[in-house]
Amino acid sequence: MKMNKIAIGALLAMATSGYAQAVEVELSITNLTHANYMTPRLAIAHDATVDAFEVGTDASMALAWLAEAGVIDDAQNADSSGQNFEASLGPVDTDNGSNTWHRFGGLLPPSTTLTYSFDTMDKPYFSLLTMLIPTNDAFAGLDSIVIPTEPGTYSYYLNVYDAGTELNDELNSTRTDITEEGGMPLGGYGLPGVAGAGAGPIAPSMGTGGTGVAVTVGFAEDGTALASPNEVVDGTDGPVHIHRNTLGDTSATDGASDLDSTVHRWLNPVARVTIVVPAS
Repeated sequence: MKMNKIAIGALLAMATSGYAQAVEVELSITNLTHANYMTPRLAIAHDATVDAFEVGTDASMALAWLAEAGVIDDAQNADSSGQNFEASLGPVDTDNGSNTWHRFGGLLPPSTTLTYSFDTMDKPYFSLLTMLIPTNDAFAGLDSIVIPTEPGTYSYYLNVYDAGTELNDELNSTRTDITEEGGMPLGGYGLPGVAGAGAGPIAPSMGTGGTGVAVTVGFAEDGTALASPNEVVDGTDGPVHIHRNTLGDTSATDGASDLDSTVHRWLNPVARVTIVVPAS
């Protein structure tokens, strides 16, 4: 009789624990930088089998697309089919067994906060990634934190990582042959380090590729040629690591960089993520 009570109690505890994890939380992200924008965010609730990125290891093709061009799913760039997070994680906004993921919002300006609801779908871990622009392959990331289940407000700070898939030349790319949905150049921002042409609205103080050097976008972490003609290798920068920041210079027409060193540098952390678990 006593054993039966213990067994029943254990089952109730397990059921309660599972229910507590399956909550819809309020998710906020704040851009803490002075003059860098963040691309649409990839938010993933997942189990232990999913690892969006790992410091010290080579970036996946999906991470390369996100870090170099802000691409998360096929809706952003049909040419990236099979190489983005949608291909590796499964359909969006659904329980894929190991994870559920969402692409949230548009560009996040400096000193701005965006808030939205996120259904954890009973998954224990949470990861978030967003590209930092203008950069070559820098991204801010939150890696596999335990999703809180007790009601309350929880804050986390994000550092900037280098995906290591593209050299940090900081030159304005003129590559336009890979296009996103709607015909925009890959990335579509027209900024130094990001595919496209022209200074664009985010970096009006800088020139339109003053060095005159055309820069291509690479996605191979091992430096080898890729099968698709729309993928090229322009050098790699090692495994995923904490970003060394931009170099920049103060000339809008020449110099080693097309980034303004007085504007586009940052200090970690660059973003704050807040998770609010509502009272049941």
